[in-house]
Amino acid sequence: MSGIRVLHGFTFFRSLGGVESMLRLHHRVDAVHGLDSTFCAYFEPRDIGIERVFGMGLNAFSTIQTARRRFRSVPTSSAETIVYHNFWGMAFFADLDRGSRRIGVLHTDTPGLASWLRQLSGLVDGALCVSRPLLELVRRELPELGEDRTAWLPYPVARDRTEAAQPPMASRPVVLGFAGRLSFEQKRVDRFPLLIEALDRLKVDFRFEFLGDGPQATWLIRRFEKDPRIKFHGRLSGSDYWEVLKSWDAIVFVSDYEGLPISLIEAMAVGVLPVVPSVGSGADPYVRNVREDLLYQPGKMDAAAAAIHALTRAGHNEIQQLRRRANSVIEPHLGDCYERTFARHVFHVAALPRISRSTFKRATPHLRMFVPFGVLRRVWLGALWKPAAWTTGWTAESDTASA
Repeated sequence: MSGIRVLHGFTFFRSLGGVESMLRLHHRVDAVHGLDSTFCAYFEPRDIGIERVFGMGLNAFSTIQTARRRFRSVPTSSAETIVYHNFWGMAFFADLDRGSRRIGVLHTDTPGLASWLRQLSGLVDGALCVSRPLLELVRRELPELGEDRTAWLPYPVARDRTEAAQPPMASRPVVLGFAGRLSFEQKRVDRFPLLIEALDRLKVDFRFEFLGDGPQATWLIRRFEKDPRIKFHGRLSGSDYWEVLKSWDAIVFVSDYEGLPISLIEAMAVGVLPVVPSVGSGADPYVRNVREDLLYQPGKMDAAAAAIHALTRAGHNEIQQLRRRANSVIEPHLGDCYERTFARHVFHVAALPRISRSTFKRATPHLRMFVPFGVLRRVWLGALWKPAAWTTGWTAESDTASA
């Protein structure tokens, strides 16, 4: 298998998050599968100091105009396949990336995603999606890709033991946890105090642990600083991470939307039971295959507490059976499935005729090009998906100034 040059693009490389952890995996293993990979991290510092990783030094005050100017200095070539994780940046970098193919990897859902994807029609040669619902969405909104150019990308799980050895719940507090980014946006960690109140109303004997960090970590710690049942582990990795995860009975999500949380399938891999809002994400069928009532109505903390309460009333044999189901559900994610699927699809798309646009029309600059990213994320998120150089943006030749 001859090699293919690949440039991975995303907002960050080092921070806590599922996409970033996958980028670091690509950094380690792409070469094994014939991919000569480099990485462009838009919001990492220019002097990031990691081999093959280029930081663009953007921040919340930067604009699309600034991003385009800096992207011109990223070393790309016509021989490369450009991989946009979560499609981030494709809209305003496509006319500058010089790649021979463009692939989008969709890691998460977000409100408005369907209409935003449509705006990228004609820019994409292939796509990979981490859940079946996301795959169906891409095939519907970008029909030119069809089944041949799109595929499911199973998140990887590496486990050293298939089941956490837990004593019966009847004799102890149920151990609950959340692993991920501690943020109000998407993860809605502001709902956890309401969940704790709901558990108390049901007189559930519990402990709750948090694995991870994020912008609202301090807020959450302060809310629970006087509650000895709540513990914060911070950001852990390796065996430390797995030892905490294995000690839980259930992992609880309170999100508004998700793609397929990596921590969820990691927890299920060691027999931790999922309690998840039914937001139409890739997690829904996984949870349903364990037990239907572990899916609860989104935003309803009383319903989440009721699902947990029902677990505490189940017999030990029933709980053990549910743990085995959780193990079984995630079997397609074991081993090197993610990296092999990714590499195979890159080679496959590279062998197909190019269908993405390689030349772009000159057009008039738009207001969104000058609005800081911090403002766009809050009030005009759709602007990040509008092609910059198409019929309403700039051509590459119009961006000649230096950053």
